[in-house]
Formats: sequence, C-alpha cells, structure tokens
Amino acid sequence: MKPNPLIVAVADASLGFGSPQIPEFMRLLREHYAGQALVLEPDTPEKPPRHDLYPDLPIERIYTGVPPYCPEGRTRYLLSAAERVNALKPDVLVVFCTYCVPLLFKLARRPKFVIYYSIESIVTYGQADIEMNRAAARWMDLVIFPEENRAARDMERCHLQAIPVVTLLNCANSADSKDRIIAPSQRNGRLINQGTIAAEWTFPDYYLTEQMQRMPVDIYGPVEGQAAERLRREFAEMHQNVRYCGQIDLKSLMEVRRQYSYSIVSWNPVAERALFAPSNKFFEAIADGVPPITAPHPQHKLLVERYDCGLVMDDWSYESFYRTIRHGLRLYGTPDYDQMVENCRTAVAEELNWPHQFDGVRPYLRKAG
Repeated sequence: MKPNPLIVAVADASLGFGSPQIPEFMRLLREHYAGQALVLEPDTPEKPPRHDLYPDLPIERIYTGVPPYCPEGRTRYLLSAAERVNALKPDVLVVFCTYCVPLLFKLARRPKFVIYYSIESIVTYGQADIEMNRAAARWMDLVIFPEENRAARDMERCHLQAIPVVTLLNCANSADSKDRIIAPSQRNGRLINQGTIAAEWTFPDYYLTEQMQRMPVDIYGPVEGQAAERLRREFAEMHQNVRYCGQIDLKSLMEVRRQYSYSIVSWNPVAERALFAPSNKFFEAIADGVPPITAPHPQHKLLVERYDCGLVMDDWSYESFYRTIRHGLRLYGTPDYDQMVENCRTAVAEELNWPHQFDGVRPYLRKAG
C-alpha cells in the first residue's frame, strides 16, 4: 500500500451521541497504516454536529434535507457519500452497518481494502438487506461483528463465510481508563440507566411502578418508539426517587456515569438483536468502574461471570429486575461491592479495552498491506 494512504469511513450515525467505536476504530486504523483518516456522517437533525469532540479526526457531515432513517433519507445520504468516496479514491474504505452497504454498489473503483463493520444487526433491516449483503460480499475483504452469536448467524444468512471475520467487543475505551475509576466511597449511591428509551425494547414502564419509584435511579437518553409521548408525560410526572435527566452527549455522559454506583443494562429479548446485545453502555460502565446490573444477554452474562464485575438478573421479568437492583443496593458500601469495582478495573486492564480488541484485527490488516 502506498505511503500515507487515505482511509475513509462511511458512518451510519452522527458521531458524538452513540457508536463510540467509530472514531476509535478510525484512529487505530490511521495509526496502523500511518495514513490519513476521514469520516463521513449523516445529518441527523435532532443530533447537531459534535465534531469538537474529535479535534484530531476530520469529519464531514452530509446534508440531504431528509432525515437519514427513512428510505428516501438513506438513499440520498448514501448516493452523496458514494459521490464523495469516488472523488476521494481512498485506499481503505470502511462501511459501518448494513445501512451503509448500498454504497458499495455505487463505487467507481474498488479500494485496495474494504472493511465491513457490521455494528448493528443485519436481520433487523429485513430480508432485502440480507440479500443485498449477499450481493455485496464480493467487495468485502474483512467483516467485523461486535458479538459472536450475531456473527455466526449473520455470516450464514448473508453468505459471508468465505470472508475473514473478526469479533470486536464494543469496548471503545483505552486500557488506562481504569486509572480514572472513582473510589466507591466517593460515589453518589444512585444507579444510572443510559441509552435509548422505548417501551418496545428497554422496559421503561418498570420504572413507573410504585416499588421502583422508591429506588435511586437516574435515566438518561432519548425517548422513542410507539409510546414515546406517553412515556415523556409520565416521566415528567415522576415525583419520588426515579429521575429522568434527558439526553446528553457521550463526553458529558462519561463524566456523569463515573459518579454512579451501578449501571442498569437490559434489552427486551423478543428480537435477535436484543437477545444478542453487544451493548455499548455495558462496556462503558465497566470501563468507568461502575458495575453493571444486566439481564442475562449471553455476552454480558459471560463477561460478568468471568470477572465477577457486576450482577446478572435471572431473567427479563420485572420481579428479577427489581430483586437484582435491591440486592445491588444492599451490597453497596460493603467489601463485596468494592471488590466488584476492583474487578471492573481488572477486566479493563486484561481484555475490555480497545487496543487489546484491535489486536485481533491487525493480522488481517497486515495482509492487506
């Protein structure tokens, strides 16, 4: 590969509010190839540009006049992004999520190396996207998934078995994040629930029960889904110990999260993507030394039990949810809780850090060079 190669990423989301692995992945790719990096992102009206959070990483926002998460918006964004990629002629191209795969069909020339980072579940997008992935496989040199069960299923259904595949856990933190962990005695004694709030996916109605209203929980994130209007109204009317704190950017959330005693992580497993959840907030909590209280999603359960760095609910029921939170609060302030925090530090140092995860990708990048 030529000196100072150009690496271009086409992102499926606006940076700064989610998907922290996008900028981190691009930084390490730039370092590996000793090249230049550029990220193209869609214009999401409710998420203004936060390029100031990444002063070392060039980001271009593509304006289309249509929200990107509708068919017309997706088409406009990817056509504009393809036009930009064709003008740039990158040596390495990274497409994030099946959302961005249609761009591959509009390439005027094939980059030397194409990475498909399947950051979200393919099956969620439907059969048309599955068939599109099959057709686009000939452009892909490496496929990356964030969860092993999802990888096995998507590789088979999309006929990607002939392409090298790597599982890259969603821990976009550095190894030294463990050094910023706040001592347990300095925490606020409350629990945090961060991320998208939707009745279909994240059990927000659990917090509206009289029992849970007495629990010290702060909720951060956008309220979406079919019951969004009702949830916004009922969250605003909460008057006991549960508080809805709105939506903040990733950098602010990191500073806030470190103050909490636990992080609650649970997705409704009615769909494959939620059962095999490789949740960002799960890894962010461990990186900050905030033990997760998680539902038994396979990857989460495996890692919590491997390091004894949190609590795992028996199932996804309200009874298990409430019981595990009560158990966590009883542990808070005890040596057992302090040990969980210390075990988070160990997990980050040994495995759950971005450089360690990226080491699994490097052998394939050397082949590309």
